[in-house]
Parts: sequence; structure tokens; C-alpha cells
Amino acid sequence: MNKACIAVIGAGGKTTAVRSLARRLSGFSVLWTTTTHIYPAAPEDCRLRLPDPTAEELAAALAEPGVVCAGMPAGEKFSALAPDVWATACGAADYIVCEADGAHRLPLKLHRADEPVVPAETTHVLVVLGLSALGQPVREVVHRYALHPAWAAAPETPVGVAELCLCAEEAAVRCGMDKKNIRLLFNQADDERRIEAGRQAAASLARQGFCCRVGALQKDDAFLAPWVLGE
Repeated sequence: MNKACIAVIGAGGKTTAVRSLARRLSGFSVLWTTTTHIYPAAPEDCRLRLPDPTAEELAAALAEPGVVCAGMPAGEKFSALAPDVWATACGAADYIVCEADGAHRLPLKLHRADEPVVPAETTHVLVVLGLSALGQPVREVVHRYALHPAWAAAPETPVGVAELCLCAEEAAVRCGMDKKNIRLLFNQADDERRIEAGRQAAASLARQGFCCRVGALQKDDAFLAPWVLGE
């Protein structure tokens, strides 16, 4: 396989998606990291955790197959690696899976001008959107909802298909990647209502040239890595 750097953005299951991608690719050397903040991977999800590694330490760790979770200590979390360490990792890892967004545990989000923080080396972007937001007021389920003027004026607006599409389109624009390198996942499709809304949103976005999928990663994630990588 060719090397790839996958940036995972959006909301509603990013960490689950990162864990799934790392696990499925763990026969190769995989770096699990962030450009924002993440909780370090659990011991059962990685071979090694490296807080504040040197470039040499990280290169040595990535010389063997398995998942290495690395970042700069930031309280209980990891933040972005130092630039020289990141540059070394890009040459050493077979795959990088990078959480490049934050959403305060909400299922949808809008982005400030400085978000998401997608590395220049990114080859694939996975946008995750949580269908658990369906029917809920935007003020309760969309991180930074007030960045959209209509929602700022009407924060009780319920999330429907149009709102899902707006969040997906906004994330796709903000990541700055070509559509062919973006995957839009409507996650948390745990019942027929959510599945149908996800399918409608996916169909609308597919007409714009986006590659979309509706799923529930907690139940079935086998599709994720091959789909994201276009295999």
C-alpha cells in the first residue's frame, strides 16, 4: 500500500473513526496523533504511547508495525507534535491518522476561520457527522452553531436533512481538499429515522460529486478504512 495521511474532522464519532482506522491498518506502522487535542489512545488500542517524543524516538517506534500514539502533553491530553518531529513522522510512518478538529463532544459542528487544522501532507479527509443530532435544536447539538447567521437568529431550529447537508458542505469547503479525496460519513445511523435522513443527505451531496456513506461505527466499522482509502 502507498503511504497516506488521513485527517479526520467534523463531529459525532471522530475518535471512534480514528480508532477504527488505526486498528484496521495496524499491520503497518501507524501514527495516531492530532493537530488540535486528543486523549491518548487506550493501551489496548496502540502498541506504544509517546508523550513529547524526539524525532529519533518516534522514527524508531514507527520502524515496526503497529499503532503508535504520540503528541505533546497538554494536561490529560495530547496536542500537536513539534514541527520537526511531525516531519520525521511523515517519512517514517506507513499511515498517519490525525484527528484535526474539535467539537466538544457534540454530534455536529461549524468551523471558525482557523479550523479545521488539516496538515499540508494530508492525502485523505474523513468528515464525520452525527445523526444523533436529528430533530434537536441547533443550539444544543451543533458546536459553534452561531457562526451561521440564520441559526444565530433562530437557535431552536431543529436539525433535519438540510442542516446535515449544510454542516457537511461547510466542513468539505473548510478542509481545502479536492472532492475526490474527501469522504462524508453520516454516523450514528442507529434507527430507521436516522438511516433515512442520512440517506437523503448523502443522496443530495452525492449529486454534488461527494462520496458519502451512512453507517453506525459502533456496530460495524469494517467498511471504513477501505472506503476512506478508495480501495
